[in-house]
Amino acid sequence: MRIAVVTTWFPSAEDGVEGVFVQRHVQALRRDHDVRVLHLAPRPGTPLEPGTRRLHVDRRDPRSPARALRAVRAAAAGADLLHTHVFSTLVLLAPLLGPLRPGVPWVHSEHWSGVSDPVSGGPLWERLAGARRLLGRPDAVTAVSDYLARAVREARRDRRCAVVPNVVPAPAQPPAAPAEDGLRLLAVGNLRPVKDPLLAVEALAELRRRGHAATLRWVGDGPLRAAVAAHARRLGVDGHLTLLGRRAPHEFADEWARCHVFLLPSRYETFCVAGAEALVHGRPAVLGDRGGMRDFTGPGVHLVGDRRPGAWADAVERARAGAPSPAEIAAPVRRRFSADAVADRFAVVLDAQTARAGRAGGR
Repeated sequence: MRIAVVTTWFPSAEDGVEGVFVQRHVQALRRDHDVRVLHLAPRPGTPLEPGTRRLHVDRRDPRSPARALRAVRAAAAGADLLHTHVFSTLVLLAPLLGPLRPGVPWVHSEHWSGVSDPVSGGPLWERLAGARRLLGRPDAVTAVSDYLARAVREARRDRRCAVVPNVVPAPAQPPAAPAEDGLRLLAVGNLRPVKDPLLAVEALAELRRRGHAATLRWVGDGPLRAAVAAHARRLGVDGHLTLLGRRAPHEFADEWARCHVFLLPSRYETFCVAGAEALVHGRPAVLGDRGGMRDFTGPGVHLVGDRRPGAWADAVERARAGAPSPAEIAAPVRRRFSADAVADRFAVVLDAQTARAGRAGGR
């Protein structure tokens, strides 16, 4: 099948992190299909891989939306199925397509936390969250977790939304746990309030107060970077915290083998890719209890609902003391979130839509 993927989030040569989960969905689909990507990008840039066209959509240029509309229609016309990703793509396309629909089946895959938790989109989105009704326009919608799917079903009113999770790449074998003493913590995520890096620093301070030689390395960047560094200084743990900045997955691959426990005290997550990545690398994960991480509870997973630092320090101690082997931690997540498993889930959704279109065309 020829699939036209249209998305506002996708990696580029300039930014290999943005929308990497969309890229992994595309790679899974390419197992069975000819997939071409149209990236409606907010800024100029260079496509990262063959089969990708990057079109800069400048909202300040009145000609730019017209170019985007022509590109989307051309992509759909040359395909058997249109596959959009991420809610911002629906928002961009809504005024372009108007009452028109693509002449092929239309599937949308949702990833964005603003659909399930409007507060994550900021005050403006909280007021405009009724726009989630746009999720009712595609013929079918998938979501990356059951948590997100519940919000999509409510927005679609017909209650239908299949769960097709993110692809979580796994090493051939999970690395052995570090032999060194101490307590090496790793976190991966943006330094934003939803990830609660300030609480992670407080948990680090509590663990050191309890006598653990604990350190925390954080991969990611964001608006709280200065506040996190200042908080660590106030608590006297700045020498034990390393902020590694924004890095593509391959740029911090060696961090998994160096850590004992993964710590991410998010307030909510649509999926929690980083938590799943920790597990496929055989590392116990201490995570929040609200969101997509509930889809992969199992060996080595410790969910915490209490926002007090002591509760997170307790969970880290449990994770460190009673961790199953790396292979036992990794096995369930490796099976469920492999590219083949995701491709199989997509096959059910896509085949149903093309069969439905075939029946309609045969009437």
